[in-house]
Amino acid sequence: MPYHTPIKWFMKHCCWLLLFFYIPCYAQIAKVNELQGQLKKTIPDTTRLRLLGKLTEAYKTVDPEKKFYYSVIYKKLAEKLHDDKALADAYLSMGVSYGIRSRLDSAIYYYTLAYNTAVKTNYLIVMGKSLSNTGLSYTRLDDDKEAINYYLRALTILKKANFTKGVNQCYINIGSIYEDRREYQLANSYYTQALKSYTTLKDTAGIGYALFCVGDTYAQLGQIEKGMDCLNRSLAIRIKLDDQNGIALVKKAIGRAYRKAKQYNPAISNLNEALKIVQGLDEQYEQLAILLDLTDVYLNVPDYDKVKEYALQGIKIGKAIDSKSGVADCYLRLVTVYKKKHDIPKAFAAQSEMLAIQDSLQGEKSLKDVTLIEINRMRSENAVLAKDNHIIATKNTSILTKLNQYSNTIVFTSLVLVLAIFLLIVLYRRNAEKQASNKQLVVQQQEIANINKELAVLNEELNTQMELVNAQNTELERLNDIKTKFFSIISHDLRGPLGTLQTLLAVYHDGIIGKKEFNSLLMKLEDTIISTGTFLDNLLEWSKSQLEGIVVKPVNFNISECMLENMRLYETKIGLKSLKVVNQATEPIHVYADRNMINLVIRNLLSNSIKFCNPGDEIKLNAEIKGENVIVRIADTGPGISAANADKLFNLEHTLSMGTHGEKGNNLGLILCRDMVTQNNGKIWFDTKPDEGTIFWVELPGETK
Repeated sequence: MPYHTPIKWFMKHCCWLLLFFYIPCYAQIAKVNELQGQLKKTIPDTTRLRLLGKLTEAYKTVDPEKKFYYSVIYKKLAEKLHDDKALADAYLSMGVSYGIRSRLDSAIYYYTLAYNTAVKTNYLIVMGKSLSNTGLSYTRLDDDKEAINYYLRALTILKKANFTKGVNQCYINIGSIYEDRREYQLANSYYTQALKSYTTLKDTAGIGYALFCVGDTYAQLGQIEKGMDCLNRSLAIRIKLDDQNGIALVKKAIGRAYRKAKQYNPAISNLNEALKIVQGLDEQYEQLAILLDLTDVYLNVPDYDKVKEYALQGIKIGKAIDSKSGVADCYLRLVTVYKKKHDIPKAFAAQSEMLAIQDSLQGEKSLKDVTLIEINRMRSENAVLAKDNHIIATKNTSILTKLNQYSNTIVFTSLVLVLAIFLLIVLYRRNAEKQASNKQLVVQQQEIANINKELAVLNEELNTQMELVNAQNTELERLNDIKTKFFSIISHDLRGPLGTLQTLLAVYHDGIIGKKEFNSLLMKLEDTIISTGTFLDNLLEWSKSQLEGIVVKPVNFNISECMLENMRLYETKIGLKSLKVVNQATEPIHVYADRNMINLVIRNLLSNSIKFCNPGDEIKLNAEIKGENVIVRIADTGPGISAANADKLFNLEHTLSMGTHGEKGNNLGLILCRDMVTQNNGKIWFDTKPDEGTIFWVELPGETK
């Protein structure tokens, strides 16, 4: 039962895969300060260009945003000096900055610019690095086909540049992709090529790592003897280099090889040794990987108590490092253990947690797919723009040619005119010929003026087109952000209840749950579906407001009655949580607003208070007249809102929150409340204190006579 492959791939190969993104550095901050001090001096532009190149490289492991800032300065100076190689380096550095920050679409864009610029001067190193980094970006977008295509192109160029370190890294990266796809024979062939190259270079560390990769794939192919030979040779090198992290990696691989050979005692021994080392190094990703391997061994032994112990440790570590796939794999082991022990409620709870995380991972994959579609679309649009720019450039070249021809004509005519003036003294009879020449000169000057006007118009058209392209890109980025947030909300909140219902029915059909337990779980499911219905109402209203705008139909109505209706709507949920809900607005109080909108606002605010209150907490609703307006107050004694969440409570950031009974929530309802209250000429605000409660106020216009 192998753990989730993306986690496996990252933890095994991250230190090698990120060669072009992260180069090991020591005391980089001191180096940055030193370079900045040199830039403040009065120095030639060529020297400044070289220092800027070093500064952008130094900022790689210090601050990726400042790396981009200095890369832009580096680019402008390179353009000024017409240094295409430096310009290619600048574009590559800008792409790396975006890659570090996981802005992969922008990273690919700048890598493409770096490659195209490097081609002009046959700058092989940057050409190869740009292609390799593009391959890495597509790997992170889960597009293996494109990633391998770019790595193979990079291999050809880096071999030509004799950049062996980059060539070996491409072999490792391609092998990693095939290993992740479980095509171990292909992976082994690329790792073997890397091993041969490192052996030729006598690179001890590289030989140790390549032996580890080759041995691991042999073990996966069932060739245990070959695999163990390579792994033991790798272990000897790691011990000689005192590479503790490398020793742990090899020990883990040896343990997995023993497990595949069904030799469980040496498998457990090696895995525990690896775990002890990575715990000392505080390598939490590796701890999670080894814990998952140990659960697999103990499932085969079997020893379910050990499986449960290691799975729970893995969940704790996975949540700390935000490894969703690792946490899901741990829950999968717990489901197996609880089923074996016939503990159905715990098995159901663990499976529900696992499905929720898998839904989240599926949502992230959907976002990656959308990003790939957008990258391909932008690539097509850029090709069209490049074609248009080529046409405009051709026109400008034609105009400049004509302008040069007319300029030559002017020079020639001027010479003729000077000669004519000189001859006029000697030959007075040719005065008429001189006048004709002057008229011809005037005509030619007028033609030149017309050409200059035409050139100015074409330049203006070009500027207008560039402004239009920039405006379109800005709008596309805004729409892409809204679309991404919209897809993320739907993926997390609409798929969850369906997954829970599917799990419940599967357990019920297996016959391992009784009718009483089934009815109890149905009540929880009913609550989840009601909450999802409320969310769907909010989502539809928000979508309508974004696409069509809100149409307000204000009337006079009793706000006290509106609050009472919403209390009745949530009577079941209030009873389940043993809450005390009081409507202090006993007298009719009328407001002038859209009844449906304000009803939705009251429902959302009351629903939030119920969701986040603990059993036994109190919720009070009240309304009072203040001048010409009415103040609605909804107060609870719940846990309150943290300062970090309070700052972004009315922002459309898809950050899920959980109620006291595990109810899902997001900020969409509050954003909708704010928009609807504002459309009705009102205001909404809140006060909160951690562990004391939260109060929401809504101010609306009073009754119109």
